[in-house]
Amino acid sequence: MNEKIKTKWPAYKDKMLVAGNQNSQVAICTLWTKKELMAEKLDMNKISVIGNLYSPKRGVSFLVRNILANPKIRYLIVCGLDRSGSGQVLVDLAKNGFKKNESKKNSRDYWQAISNIENRIDIEIERKALETFCKFVEVIDAREEKDLGKIQNVIDNLNQNLPSFIPDPLIFPDPPKEKTNIFPAESSAHVIRGERIAEVWLKILDHILKFGITDQTAYQNQQKEIIDIISVISDEDPDNLYIPGWLPNNREHLKNYLPTILTGNCPTGTSYTYGSRMRDHFDVDQVQNVIDELKQEKYSRRATISLLDPRIDTKSKNPPCLNHCWFRIQQNRLYLVSTIRSNDMFEAWPENAFGLRMLQNLVWKELLGTYSEIKLGNLEIHSLSAHAYDDSWEEAKQTVEKYYNQVVPHPRNIRDLRGNFIIRIENNEIIVEHYSSDEVLLNVYKNKKAMPIYFELSRNEAISLVSHALYIGTELQKAEVAIKLGIEYKQDQELDPNTLNL
Repeated sequence: MNEKIKTKWPAYKDKMLVAGNQNSQVAICTLWTKKELMAEKLDMNKISVIGNLYSPKRGVSFLVRNILANPKIRYLIVCGLDRSGSGQVLVDLAKNGFKKNESKKNSRDYWQAISNIENRIDIEIERKALETFCKFVEVIDAREEKDLGKIQNVIDNLNQNLPSFIPDPLIFPDPPKEKTNIFPAESSAHVIRGERIAEVWLKILDHILKFGITDQTAYQNQQKEIIDIISVISDEDPDNLYIPGWLPNNREHLKNYLPTILTGNCPTGTSYTYGSRMRDHFDVDQVQNVIDELKQEKYSRRATISLLDPRIDTKSKNPPCLNHCWFRIQQNRLYLVSTIRSNDMFEAWPENAFGLRMLQNLVWKELLGTYSEIKLGNLEIHSLSAHAYDDSWEEAKQTVEKYYNQVVPHPRNIRDLRGNFIIRIENNEIIVEHYSSDEVLLNVYKNKKAMPIYFELSRNEAISLVSHALYIGTELQKAEVAIKLGIEYKQDQELDPNTLNL
C-alpha cells in the first residue's frame, strides 16, 4: 500500500544525485560515467535529475522509486559506460516488462526485469505501479552516443508538456532490514586466507556478517564494516580462473572489467580507471617500471605503484579506491600486496581480486625471461574499510548458507602453515613433537599435565588456526586423562576403558 507521501524529492539517495529543474520531465541515468561530467555539459534547466546506476541488483529499485515519487517525469535517458549491465536492465524493463521471482528457501520474493542480466527490483513496489512505470516512462537508450551535444539535441526535441503519468506521487515501504547477530571481535586487522578468490570471498562475507560493525555511511544507507580485512589468496590459477555462477561478477563482466586494470585505456566520460592511473596518469608507466626494477634487482623492495594523486584526489568525492600495489620476490615467489582504501566486499571485492591477480600474473610472466625459476606467490589485499551495504546483507547471508560448506574446506582439512604435531605418552609424560610442513622437527614439548604445554605452545605462537588449536587442546586433555586413569592413549582415537592398566 502507498505510504504517506514524502514532500522532499528526490525521495531516495538525494545526496547521490545532481538535481536540476524539478519541473522538467527528463531524468538521466549515466550508469558508470561520472554524473558531474554530464551535468557540466548539459542544460540542467531542461533536466530534472542526473544520477549513476552501478548495480542491476541494488540500484534499479531506487531509480524506479524516485520516478514513481515524481510522476512528472516521462523520459529516462540511459547513457554512459554500461560496465555492469545495469543500463541494459533498464532498457529491457521498458521493452520486455518484468516477472516475479518466487522466493527460494530462506529468501525473499522480488521483481525481475525480463533480461539476460541478473537484476532485482523491490517486491514492495506494487505490481500496478511498476506496470505503469513501464507503460508511461519512455526509456531512451543512448549508451552508444559519446557526443553530449547530440544527447542535448535529443533532450531539446522532447515534448516536455505531457501530463503526469499518475495523479499523485507514490511512495512504497522500504524492504525489511536483515537482522544479523554481531559477535565481539578485535577492532581491526582481521586475516582471512584461502586458495581461491571465491573461497576467500565466502569467508569474508561470513566474517563481516558475524563481526562487522553496523554504522551509517555517506551514501544514505547502512553498512557492516571491519577496519582492515587482510585477505590472502594463495593458489588462484590465472590461466584457469575459478568463476562460479554464484559470484556477483560473471565471466562476461570480468572480460570487460580486466582491461580497466591491465591497460591504460580510459573510456570517454570516465574520469579514471585503475589501469589509466597506473599506466599514464603521472606521465609514466608504473607497471613497466615495476617490471624493469625487478629485472634489474631481483630482491628490490622498491617495486611499487601509487594510484592516489594528492593534487586532485584530496578534493575529489570519487578518488580511486585502489591506492597502492607493492611487488616483491621472496624465495623465488612473486608476491603482490595491495591496499584498497574503501572496498565493497560483496560486489566489488571479487572483481578487484581477479583484476589484481591478473596484474600480478602479467608482471610475473614478464619476469620469467629473466628469472625462469620464480613462481607466482600469494596475492594479499588490505581492504581498509571492508564493508557490506545493507541492501546486500540478505543476499550475502543466503549465499554463505548455500555455498560455504560446498566450497570452503572443512577445518580439519586446512593445513596449518606453522606445522603439525605428533602427541604420545612416554613414562607417564605427555610428549608433543612439533614438525614443519616438510617434516623437519622444530621442537619437543614435555609435561605430565596438559596446561603447561598449552602455555608453551601459545607463547611460541606455534599454531595459527583456531580449529587446529582446538584440536590440539582436545588431544592434550585426552592424554592427561589417559595418564591419570592408566588408559592407553592414541592420537585421533577415543579413549578406550578396556585398555585400563590395572
